[in-house]
Amino acid sequence: MEMKQISETTLKITISMEDLADRGMELKDFLLPQEKTEEFFYSVMDELDLPDNFKNSGMLSFRVTPRKDRIDVFVTKSEIDKDLNFDDLAEFGDVSQMSPEEFFKTLEKTMQSKGDTQAHEKLEQLEQMMEEALEGEATREPEALDGPETDYVHYVFFFPKLEDAISFSKAVDFETEASELYKEQDGYYMTVLLDIKDQPSYYANLMYARLLEHASQSKKTRAYLQEHGVQLIVDDAISRLQLIKMG
Repeated sequence: MEMKQISETTLKITISMEDLADRGMELKDFLLPQEKTEEFFYSVMDELDLPDNFKNSGMLSFRVTPRKDRIDVFVTKSEIDKDLNFDDLAEFGDVSQMSPEEFFKTLEKTMQSKGDTQAHEKLEQLEQMMEEALEGEATREPEALDGPETDYVHYVFFFPKLEDAISFSKAVDFETEASELYKEQDGYYMTVLLDIKDQPSYYANLMYARLLEHASQSKKTRAYLQEHGVQLIVDDAISRLQLIKMG
C-alpha cells in the first residue's frame, strides 16, 4: 500500500489486489456505497501516516479508480466555499446552501432548459478538432522536456464561460490524475495533473499541446487561484463535468 499527496487537499492511495483480498474486499464492494466500504476506507487511513492538514480535517470524500493490478483511492478534504456570489450563477438559486451533488443537478437542469445552440456548436467543433488532432498526432514533432525528471506535471487552463470548461472536459479522452475547477472574476480556471511516470520524455509537451486545442493558456498560477479564486470543484473536475448534459 502506497500513499502520495498530489495536492494540498488530495491524497492518492494505491492498494494492490492482494492487499484488497487480505482485507476481505472485492471490486464489487465499491460499486455501491455501504458501511463495509466506509469502514475499509477509514481503516486504511488509520494505517497510514497522514499529512498534518488531513488529520482531524472533518469531512473527507473518497473516489476509487480500478486499475489492472490495483485500485487507486483519491481522498479529498472538503473545502467548499460558503460565500459564492457570482452574477452568472445567480439563476441557480442559493448555491451557498447546495451540496456538490445539488450544484451539479441544478447546473445540468439549467443548461438543458437553455438549449444553448452555441454550446452545441462549440462541442461539435471540439469533437472535430480532437479527431483531427488524433489523426495528425503521428506526424507531430515532439518537444523534449527541460528540467529534472518528475512523476507528475501540472497545467492551468482558462475558460471565459462555464460551458467552455464542460466542453473541454468532454473532449478529454485520456486518464488524468486530478483536476480542479476555480472561479475568478474574469472567468473559470481548471487545473489538470498528469502522471508522466514511465512515459517518453516528450509526453508532457504532447499532452499539453492536445489540451490547448480545447482551452486557453492561463496567465494565472494554481497558487494564485488558491488564494484569490473560489474553488468550485475540489477534485476530479473533468470526470464530474463530463456528466453534465448540455441542452
